[in-house]
Formats: sequence, C-alpha cells, structure tokens
Amino acid sequence: IREATPGDWRLIYPFWSAIVEAGETYAYPEGLTADQAEPLWMEPSPGHTVVAVDGAEVLGSAKMGPNRPGRGAHIATASFMVNPAHAGRGVGRALGGT
Repeated sequence: IREATPGDWRLIYPFWSAIVEAGETYAYPEGLTADQAEPLWMEPSPGHTVVAVDGAEVLGSAKMGPNRPGRGAHIATASFMVNPAHAGRGVGRALGGT
C-alpha cells in the first residue's frame, strides 16, 4: 500500500469506471470520462488516496478525507475499490488497514 501518484489514475480509472457503471455500490454519475472522474477519486489535501500494488499493477485503491466542508470537515469519510480481477485476495482488507 502506498500513496497514489497522479500517474496511478490511468491504472485506477478502468476498474473505477467498471464499478461505477455497474451501479451496485457507488452513486457517482454514469458515463464520466477519466478527466471528469479523476477529481472525484484522487483526493486533494488534507485527504489522500492510496493504492494497493503488486509490482507495477494497481490492485485496488482507497481515498480518505473530510466528509463535508465547513462544519462537517472534522468528520472523515473513506471509500475503497478493488479491481474485480483481484477480488478475493485480501486487497480490500489491506486497504482498510491504511
């Protein structure tokens, strides 16, 4: 598990998009391009985004940050996505421990 870099987005977006389009877990708008979706997942400071990797392959990603601006900024939120090709390998549990 490591901090995500801007270059990781191109590896995250394919499974992010597939998970969002399935409509089973996330309520992001449908049909977002990579450029439209990137700021929704790649959390700016004070939040952060991490990736679980195996070599150069991104197995999953998680983002953490303030739930809402202003009075809700003291409450955190986190989201996790595992590349379906790597489901069942404990990637989600590893991301949850970050």
